[in-house]
Amino acid sequence: LAFTSTYSVCSTRVSSSLSSSSPSALAAKTGSSEGSNVDNRRAFLGNIATSGFGIMAVGSLAPLPAFAEVSQGNSLPDGAAQFKRLINLKSDIPLIIKRVSENASDLDKKEWDNLSDFLRRLYKGGDDMKSFAKSSIYDPEKKKKAEESVKLLQKLAQAGDGPVSKQDAVGYATILKKSDDVLENFFELLRDVPDEL
Repeated sequence: LAFTSTYSVCSTRVSSSLSSSSPSALAAKTGSSEGSNVDNRRAFLGNIATSGFGIMAVGSLAPLPAFAEVSQGNSLPDGAAQFKRLINLKSDIPLIIKRVSENASDLDKKEWDNLSDFLRRLYKGGDDMKSFAKSSIYDPEKKKKAEESVKLLQKLAQAGDGPVSKQDAVGYATILKKSDDVLENFFELLRDVPDEL
């Protein structure tokens, strides 16, 4: 709409510029009816070129179409982003279990705070599982099992606060091993290939 109104204003200016730039109008402006035809033609064409450039410039100012962040390549659509977070969560669990199991005596307060933060991430993984299951699992039985997995994972994440407050590395590792099993079962539900194949 803004482009159309701007275009109509420009075209009005062009037409008035063209009419005022006709050879007879130019001759009247200079006060000489015997003005050079060459000069008149140059002035007339110069006004056309300038006005034409103005229309092109206004046309190029039209707003560009809007695109989602996904098109920029720096974020994923919801389902893909949730799935990626779940994959990352599952791949991080064994690394943390190893760190906690092998170096329990070396864990300081800052690391225990980080382990507590990981439990928050684990809990949010349950939210990702819930959203992903709604859009990706169509079999009612599998959907029900997925909902049970979500609840179990979130309960495990909450239960992990106990070992963190006591700085119990063995208890924390046990919670993460159970969480890893829950995630493994959830990924199994996403498989479409029948077991007999």
